[in-house]
Amino acid sequence: MKGKVTDMGNYDHVLSPLKVGNITIKNRIEFSPSCHSLASADGLVTREMIAYYKEVAKGGPGIVTIGESDINYEEAHGHLFDLNSGSPFLYNGLSNICEEVHRYGAKLSIELNHTGRHSLLEIDTIAPTPIHAITEELAAKTQGRHLTRITEMDQDMIYKTIEEWSNAAYNCQKAGLEMVMIHGGHGHLISQFLSPMTNKRVDRYGGVLENRAKYAIEVLDAVRARCPGLNIEYRISAEELTDDGLTVEDTLKFCRMIENKIDLLHVSVGSHNSWRSMCETIQPQYWPHNYLVHYAEIFKKELNIPITTVGSISTMDDAERIIAEGKADVVAMARALIADRQTINKIRRGAPEEVRPCIRCQYCNNRNKDFYPIRCTVDPTVGRELDYVKLPAAETKKKVVIIGGGPAGMQAGLIGAQRGHDVVLFERSDRLGGSLRYATGLNIKADLKRYFEWMVKKVSATPGLDIRLNTPAGPENVMAEKPDALIIAVGASPILPRVPGHDKPHVYWVGDVDEGRAEIGDTVCVVGGGASGGETALQLTKDGKKVTMIDMLPFSKITPTYPRGLAYLLDELGATLKGEVMMEEVTDEGVVVTDKNWKKQLIKADTVIMSLGFSPRNDEIEKFKDLITDVYYAGDCIKPANLTKANHDGFNIAVEL
Repeated sequence: MKGKVTDMGNYDHVLSPLKVGNITIKNRIEFSPSCHSLASADGLVTREMIAYYKEVAKGGPGIVTIGESDINYEEAHGHLFDLNSGSPFLYNGLSNICEEVHRYGAKLSIELNHTGRHSLLEIDTIAPTPIHAITEELAAKTQGRHLTRITEMDQDMIYKTIEEWSNAAYNCQKAGLEMVMIHGGHGHLISQFLSPMTNKRVDRYGGVLENRAKYAIEVLDAVRARCPGLNIEYRISAEELTDDGLTVEDTLKFCRMIENKIDLLHVSVGSHNSWRSMCETIQPQYWPHNYLVHYAEIFKKELNIPITTVGSISTMDDAERIIAEGKADVVAMARALIADRQTINKIRRGAPEEVRPCIRCQYCNNRNKDFYPIRCTVDPTVGRELDYVKLPAAETKKKVVIIGGGPAGMQAGLIGAQRGHDVVLFERSDRLGGSLRYATGLNIKADLKRYFEWMVKKVSATPGLDIRLNTPAGPENVMAEKPDALIIAVGASPILPRVPGHDKPHVYWVGDVDEGRAEIGDTVCVVGGGASGGETALQLTKDGKKVTMIDMLPFSKITPTYPRGLAYLLDELGATLKGEVMMEEVTDEGVVVTDKNWKKQLIKADTVIMSLGFSPRNDEIEKFKDLITDVYYAGDCIKPANLTKANHDGFNIAVEL
């Protein structure tokens, strides 16, 4: 389908039906497979999982795809608390999800996978892989997984896993699914056979591409033979973006081999063999939107089957444009549809302004990396649908006073008013947002700015919420409201060290820099290596500044806590990260530091930026903590953290009032 989007807000292309194999999907949006960690410890369906996918389907996508599910829970394990699709007991619970998804007109699919050498196994367990190499490298701790032995798959193991693929697909079809997704990308078992980087075999499965493709072809043939009528979406990495990995040309040649064996091709990129490559697979907030669409366009031009695209497609306007311009047939979205499950329905009703924006913070993904149940920064009900899919109306209407209009105060005010309470919010400045305002000033944080503006508008228009700007709260005016509950959300104060020279005119606090209230020179020293300083350093480096970051800790300890991709970009763009030094003085020439060997050094800079975190505003808390019986604390005033904690604090308090 090719066409032109004539007016923003016209979604005729993306909302049109599409024939895929022997089924018709009601629109071109697929809820992309994403890990959830909501299954039971033995890989079976739970009530929480049913409720989660029910809400996804209720939002309106044409296909709902359950995230990574193991075809063999003993050998193929990629995550804890995902589905064991190889279990003969799976179909019972999975049929419940299928029933809920189908009642909203969506098709249910499931991503079947074997992780091969990346399997999450107990120590001393053998991990199957197509190769017999790199044993010592993979015996170390890899992505949190402990492997001690890697074995090359012999022919019997190959036949065994092929049968497991077909058994898993059969279990899904038995549960009522009309489609499955075979995961053939991202460095998992099938792509380990396909990739020249990982396949060093010398038998019929190794060597030239035609041989390396045999395993994938045999898997697809086995699934077709066991499951007549079942539609197959096949997920690829168009290129692996690693040394000696698959190229687009390789993958396109392979896809021509399997084109008549599949019904839908899902085009992704990247490989778990490289953390840097995985940033291309699941793009952080610093990456452009619609990041992988050009790959899908290549395959759509060359193949005669429908093509799915994926990769930071965050708005329905972008999805409409992609379909209308003929770049893909289906748009897969996960994070955007997690941030607001009702996105498609809101678009269909002509209310795109009501869609809650995703900030691409990776919180949903990062929690699953550590096997915690899925949650979302901007929607605290995600993963908690059994309790909060509908906000409970307040049993007794209360007068609620909130002190502070930052993210915690705004969230508490929004939820409190929506539940029917009479809420007054005091904000001492002339606008809402608190410390969240500062981070939205950076160009690299455009997603956060979009959410911030949406949230302020949403809160400001909420009935029952009386917002009083330019109104510092004091015990007198708080008590004048006769509150039944008091929520203290006064935020935190920046830590500004009083070293010699701290008050020089070229020294700025990071928040002032982010909001554009600083004159930045060509050489910059950022004092403080945390994420806030790192993001400011990244923006300035992108702007062409020469940036050095310093911190008392070694950066080897700091950077693993960074948002995904931040450390890579800082390194690639040439920022200097200097750890294990202490700031002694700011001079006209820069910053004097002392290293761990007590040697002094001058780091030259014509601009110095302080980014040393925040401290709770305990003095403000003391004014109000004993005013009434029901006093609650939310956000940074307890312990400075992030937007996730602020939003969840505000929600958790207000939803129980």
